[in-house]
Amino acid sequence: MKRLLALLTCLLLLLPLAGCSSRADMEFTAVLPSNVISLDPQTAASEASDIVIGSIFEGLCRITEDNEVHPGVAKSWDHNKDYTEFTFHLRSAKWSDGTAVTAEDFLFGILRALDPETGAADPDDLFLIRNARAIHNGEAGESALGVTVESDRKLVFHLESGYPDFPALTSGNHYLPCKQEFFEESAGRYGLSPEFILTNGPFTFPHIYAWNTDYNEKQIRLARSDTYRGEHRVLPSTLTYLIDYDVEIDSDPVAALMAEKADILQLTESSAKEAEEKGLQVLSLNDGTAGLLLNPQADDLTYVVTREIFMKTLDRESLLAPYADDPDAEAAGIMPDCVQWNGEPYYGENESCYVQQDDDAAQSVPSLLSLLKLSKMPSITVLCPDDEASIAMANGFLVSWNAKLGSAFNILPLPEDKLNRRVAWGDYDAALYTLRAGGVTPYNVLKAFDSNASPLLLEREEFDTALHSVSFGREAFRDMEIVLQEQQVFYPLLKKNTYYALSPKVENITVSADHGVHFISAKKRK
Repeated sequence: MKRLLALLTCLLLLLPLAGCSSRADMEFTAVLPSNVISLDPQTAASEASDIVIGSIFEGLCRITEDNEVHPGVAKSWDHNKDYTEFTFHLRSAKWSDGTAVTAEDFLFGILRALDPETGAADPDDLFLIRNARAIHNGEAGESALGVTVESDRKLVFHLESGYPDFPALTSGNHYLPCKQEFFEESAGRYGLSPEFILTNGPFTFPHIYAWNTDYNEKQIRLARSDTYRGEHRVLPSTLTYLIDYDVEIDSDPVAALMAEKADILQLTESSAKEAEEKGLQVLSLNDGTAGLLLNPQADDLTYVVTREIFMKTLDRESLLAPYADDPDAEAAGIMPDCVQWNGEPYYGENESCYVQQDDDAAQSVPSLLSLLKLSKMPSITVLCPDDEASIAMANGFLVSWNAKLGSAFNILPLPEDKLNRRVAWGDYDAALYTLRAGGVTPYNVLKAFDSNASPLLLEREEFDTALHSVSFGREAFRDMEIVLQEQQVFYPLLKKNTYYALSPKVENITVSADHGVHFISAKKRK
């Protein structure tokens, strides 16, 4: 009888869960917003690369769909009283070649990012570590870095100043591990093809041809990693990221989801409503701030004083009047709701940080026109999303300016994807634009205005210098907001969400503010 029960138990364990595909055959497909050149975490600097890196690598911590910091390779961490020292305790993790992921691997990854010859994009997020800035500038040796490997599974960070949200930074690419021996054997080809990538995340490359770079067939195909042991077991068997894909995915994403051409797609707000009406599951992130974006590279907006006049003559009260019944709609500053400080909202109650309205700014027009040798204010065109609420707000910009500046301006409604492309190309004067956080720390948001960021929203040495020297203290971030305000490039108005939808049979895919799309627990119903 005992043998019979044991046999039945084994058979039951082999059966798939009712209503779901078996763990062995669940395949998922997503799309990337652009081509991928490199998957080296220390140097990759595009959203597309970030998405894939998030599937094949795992840092000390990770960001969840609720904007919380959860264990990654670090199973736990603790800190001293003033948040200047953090100790991370690592779980038993493995690389895709079966060798152990150690504290030394994390240290080597950080040292690589700090080495100017590596070419890491803006490693400012590492400068909070003691002596990291000096090492990057060649003023100190690597041994001076405030990172101590106490054992294979214990890593201690000593910071320049107290920062309670430091664990959130460790989810970033510059903090990801890199095995020194494998990297050196790659001889300059690390991250450029599957054979030169050693992974430690939930997914890995099944073979060396899994990254297809052929014309019109570009894609990255991943498989469940047999060596990964995280908080949750990995359910999907394969995960394919399409780089070249059916045009319907862009032109009619809801129809593409219904046809299961992809299992998750990012949608505009209007497409998200359509998806809900068709019964699709819609995911929402509170990671955006919509406002007026002025292009400092546009011929008519090169001078700060020109942009200042446009910003200060806006009628904020009238622009926000349609949202008076929603007290949570107004943005207090550039930081979206996903950005926090020590577990609390970044902006306190009744706190705000944006350029203040000043009708007297219009008095500067005559002197500005004299400087520019113009007879009237330059006539700019405002790009805006092609929906009723956005068009109304953009028209509100024009009403303010026409009344106070005595000139004629225009708006150009566009589908949101086309608007974003125009901004990315620098082909705009002004736009009603949604700024995405890119993470849960103030630094993630401010980084969007760095001269190396893409899209290029601001190119000013003053801002770059301030950002690269920021101390990560609360007051330092507030000072950075003021520096950005002085550039008169972005005027925050509304809180915005980013929307995703899942194909009809899919569940348990999650998204996070750091560009993360997480498939670990994803399932498909039959």
